[in-house]
Amino acid sequence: MAEIYLEKGHSEYHKSKKRRILKIIAALSFLLLTVFTRLPENIKVYGHSFFREVVKILSLLDTRNLASLESSHFIVKYPGAVDEADARLVLNTAEKFFSPVNNDLDFTTSKKIPIVIYSSKEKLNQFFGWPANESAMGVYWAGVIRVLSPKVWIEEEDKERQEDIFINSGPMAHEYTHFVVDYKTRGNYPRWFTEGLAQYEEFKLTGFRFTEPAGNLNQKLYSFDDLGKNFDYLPNQSLAYRQSFAAVKFLVDQYGETCVLEIINTLSRGKNIDYAIQNAAGMNMQTFEQEWLKWLSLNIGQFS
Repeated sequence: MAEIYLEKGHSEYHKSKKRRILKIIAALSFLLLTVFTRLPENIKVYGHSFFREVVKILSLLDTRNLASLESSHFIVKYPGAVDEADARLVLNTAEKFFSPVNNDLDFTTSKKIPIVIYSSKEKLNQFFGWPANESAMGVYWAGVIRVLSPKVWIEEEDKERQEDIFINSGPMAHEYTHFVVDYKTRGNYPRWFTEGLAQYEEFKLTGFRFTEPAGNLNQKLYSFDDLGKNFDYLPNQSLAYRQSFAAVKFLVDQYGETCVLEIINTLSRGKNIDYAIQNAAGMNMQTFEQEWLKWLSLNIGQFS
């Protein structure tokens, strides 16, 4: 970085310093968001919305010098290392899923949704402070969808095949669902619910589902208490994700998609997931878990 400062002068140094300060503020906002997730639900919903918008604004400031493409509902920011064709594929795919997900979840927004594209796994991981071996293709966080450039993970050379793979196996339907759930509930949701719903929408719209062997449901399962309180720290993340999908699939199969919508609407009023499931499906969490396990034993083939 010293060479850059010498070549571009004192003003460039201060611009870079400002960017570092913005990143520090974003990190502090993330810490505050984490704290708010541990507060009572009726307090959390207000704090979460405020800090989400703060972080989103900072993210837009931090990416203001990147190239951009816009559509009716999204704005894509991308660095020089990403081809415009890749950026357009991301933008078009986001638009493809905008209306179907909104229709399913009864959501609308007039604001353009920011998407930031990363040119490598390392750069995406670096932004979040993740280990180098993390392999996420996309992440929704604090009002912004962040994705890997399709060329990073799609080896197919044919343009039409690239588009087909990205639409049907890429992260856009999944991450946009996270965006909708976050905004509708104002951050008041357990991880298992939003991950399960994102996988459900992804499966419904593209047919894609996670099939890692480690997530096989024919093993000791996590309790919903564990999934609710410790999702990110559970040793078998594949299993946590697969269980989450199966839980939402159970709710839809047994009670319909209106049940899921009712849960979301109840969460948006600051109620917890126990109350929301009781209100929508007429059973407490203990009964929900018992009924889900019975259903799963009869339908486990769906998740093999």
